[in-house]
Formats: sequence, C-alpha cells, structure tokens
Amino acid sequence: MQTERHFLSTLWLVLLCSAIFLGSSTLAAAQESSLDGTYILDQTDSDNINEVIETAVGKLDFVRRDIARGRLEKLNPAYRKVAITSSPNEISVTVDNQPPLRTPAKGAPVAWVGPDGGKVNASMQLADRRLEQTFTSADGRRVNDYTLSPDGRTLTMQVTETSPRLSQTVTYKQVYRRVS
Repeated sequence: MQTERHFLSTLWLVLLCSAIFLGSSTLAAAQESSLDGTYILDQTDSDNINEVIETAVGKLDFVRRDIARGRLEKLNPAYRKVAITSSPNEISVTVDNQPPLRTPAKGAPVAWVGPDGGKVNASMQLADRRLEQTFTSADGRRVNDYTLSPDGRTLTMQVTETSPRLSQTVTYKQVYRRVS
C-alpha cells in the first residue's frame, strides 16, 4: 500500500513538473511569436510599388497623372527595415531611420506628420498576430495591415490606400523577415 502511494505521489510530481515545463515552453513560444521585433524587407516576395503606382494613375488624365504619381511615390517608399514595440499602453513602429510613430494601444488617433510632410491622424491597434495602422487626412486614407506568420519569422504588410482623387484603390504588399 505504501509503495503504491509512493508511486502515485511520484507520478503526480512528474506530471506536475511536466505541466509546468510544457506551460513555460508554450509561454516562451507565445512570447517569441509576438509582433515585437525588427524586420528586414524581402524584395523578392514583395510587390513592386512603382508598378502598382503606375497602374493606379494610368486612368487619370495627363496632368493629374504626374501629380498623383509624385504624391504616391512620396507616400509609398519601400521601407527597408521595420521595428515594432508594444506595451499595454503604447504601440511604436519605426521605419528605416525615421522617428518612431507612437500611438495609444487602444486605437486612439494622434496627430502625425507623414513622409511627404502632410499632417495626418494616425492610429494603431494590435490583436494577436496583427497590427493595423490607419492614417487619415483630407486627401484620403491609408491602412497598413501587418500580419505575422504562424512561425513568427515573416511579417507581411498589406497596404490599402484610398482617395477621392484616385480612380482606383492602391493595394500592395511588402514582406519582411525577422532579424534574429
């Protein structure tokens, strides 16, 4: 009887330790798959932004086409590096060597100056493996939808840009690889 009790208590201890170990491994894996990190552009898997812009302005008249092309090129540079950090209160995204964009984590908009020098309202919301950045101005709206792959190594940014001045929506994707 005592041997059986000793066996059961030992078995219980082994199961408990296994659960703690597996739980901590799962927690570590979950933390590693967070969007927080630095990512480098993979041009091969990314869309060619210039081709997307040419398609978007192709139906405009000659004068508006050149203006729209120049504005879209300024607003849509191919970022070489993206760094994301988050806390319960704030999300920060830094692209290339630009100052970081910091917004409240709950999605409240903040005033921000875009790459073309124009003033926009920017907001960000983080949910699981997705980060949605939204930029709105008098000229239109841009949404950067960042999605992390299940293995945590690839970040895909799907861009959707709309404006009453464009004949069609501008959409493209940029693919980034996590830096170790």
